[in-house]
Amino acid sequence: MGDLFLKQREKWWVWIVWGVIGLLSSKLLLSLLDNTWLVLLAPITILIILTAWMNFNRRFDFIRALKILMLVGTISLIPLFEQRWNSWDQMIHIAVESGTLLISLLTISIVFALLAKRPKQYY
Repeated sequence: MGDLFLKQREKWWVWIVWGVIGLLSSKLLLSLLDNTWLVLLAPITILIILTAWMNFNRRFDFIRALKILMLVGTISLIPLFEQRWNSWDQMIHIAVESGTLLISLLTISIVFALLAKRPKQYY
């Protein structure tokens, strides 16, 4: 039955490293491209890789996968927020674009966490 009653501690430094990898890839794409939605491909690719790995391992429940994906995605989106916050002259546009980025990250993370969760086990 595996680790039925074993509570596993999360190794957050591993997920922070994945977030930094996403941050560096976003920064690289941002220096090459100017379109925000194309730069989102880097964090989404990192999240797809993590989702596939979580699904392969089958030891992540929904909440745990969602927390991990939100952490990695938020760290990966820092260059996009930094680019938007450079110009303070249009505050409403900054708020709308940042909110749109966060809502899209939340939506993507929820969908990927649903894909990554382990199946129900019947005993």
